[in-house]
Amino acid sequence: MTRKANPPRKSQTTVALLDAYNRLRDGKGTATNGKLSITNVAREAGVSRATAYRCSKLLALLDEAPKPPKAKPQITSGKAELRNVINQLLNRIIMLEAALEAKEAEIRQLRSMLSIGVQTGPPIGAQKGPPFTMAQG
Repeated sequence: MTRKANPPRKSQTTVALLDAYNRLRDGKGTATNGKLSITNVAREAGVSRATAYRCSKLLALLDEAPKPPKAKPQITSGKAELRNVINQLLNRIIMLEAALEAKEAEIRQLRSMLSIGVQTGPPIGAQKGPPFTMAQG
């Protein structure tokens, strides 16, 4: 009785990678998001990316595969949504302008208080007598 020799590991890996490529190309991938990429082919085949990059047949297939067109960004918001966002921003601007006016009024009030304080007495925290010294004994 003769035994069949096991095929070399390299050919087994190549077969696994090419099968995985075909599954992904046909939209039947199970272990990935379905995108046709070398990373996904490696994951589908159960091998490392490094192993997949060493497979010249796979690299040739991936180079020949049609590339999907670059997707243009989709405009999902309608006119009503855009108006809503604009109104929210306008309301925020009005609120910030009102807050700014209030802060400017507060600053004017504090400046007037400072100018009155300078004319009527020493500034806050000024010493009224000689500096404090410790008695030596």
